[in-house]
Amino acid sequence: MRVIRSAVAAVLTLLAVCGGVAAQDIKPAGDGFRAEAEPDLLGRRGRAIVGWLYNDRGVAYTNVRVRVDVLDSGGRIVGSGEAYIYGNVPAHGRSYFFVPVPTYADRYRVSVIRFDRVEME
Repeated sequence: MRVIRSAVAAVLTLLAVCGGVAAQDIKPAGDGFRAEAEPDLLGRRGRAIVGWLYNDRGVAYTNVRVRVDVLDSGGRIVGSGEAYIYGNVPAHGRSYFFVPVPTYADRYRVSVIRFDRVEME
């Protein structure tokens, strides 16, 4: 019982420290992509933003690199991180991303900074 209380207290502390940031539906740079992003509050790999990158196009992409900008209340960038999406982003599908960041905030901007089209023969 003591372990459960400690775990609940830890989660509540994390939520209080991070301000209860909710998932954001963001239109990233590059037509045909959109993202859902939120802080990974329970992750054991350090601070990170996680989410799904949606591909609204009829073509699959590989080597997709995303950038997450951490924004303060005035919209200024206070931190950022970049990471490749593991595997391909299928046509009309989605792929999960994990991007380490130096800090959490109330808002995040997700951008697709590079990708290659999957060519089928």
